Amino acid sequence: MILEKLRNEVLETARALAGYGLVWMAGGTAAARDPESGWVAMTPSGLAYDGLHAADIVLVDIDGNLVEGHYKPSCASELWLRFFRRRPDLNAIVHTHSCYATAFAVAGQNMPVITETQADWFGEPIRSAPYAHVEDEAFLNAPLEALGNGFGVLLGRHGVLTFGKDLHDALERAVTLEEAAKTYAMACLLGKPHIFTEDEARRSFDFYHHRYGQEQKG
Repeated sequence: MILEKLRNEVLETARALAGYGLVWMAGGTAAARDPESGWVAMTPSGLAYDGLHAADIVLVDIDGNLVEGHYKPSCASELWLRFFRRRPDLNAIVHTHSCYATAFAVAGQNMPVITETQADWFGEPIRSAPYAHVEDEAFLNAPLEALGNGFGVLLGRHGVLTFGKDLHDALERAVTLEEAAKTYAMACLLGKPHIFTEDEARRSFDFYHHRYGQEQKG
């Protein structure tokens, strides 16, 4: 099997999304690019993760041509590939339907930086892209513009996308974003939440990625 290790990692990440309660049944997506070949492994369209094997993870080239696999790739595969083409620094994507973060997408609101952990992983607010059906051209363009140089974007009335240099980072960002959104909802019950300023968020991000822990995170 081509890129067996990467395809196993994609499957494990997809199952972790369900384990964290960020997706259910066949919802969501995990996708990762192999830095050497440029090929992308992604979950197949419409199949629940608990019944899949590594060989079921679809492998395509950066233009969407099938390299190996017997299922159709994610129905939004062209969007994932556009992200990879636009951002060579990112090699992993996870797509979730997590409840609290998706609420911002439903409201059409950008998600502010709410907690220090969120600041550590994102360094800026998460922008919300306007709604577009998956078959519309706008679906392939608006999320890229909303992402900019960030690490997450909200799909209008749909869900959440988070990104990373690898699947671990993309997954941790997805979990962090949902926990921050949940915390924000609870804080609103207590009063007006205090939000990170732009400088505070960037400082926290810079510290976490360059000076925190045992070695530089890059």
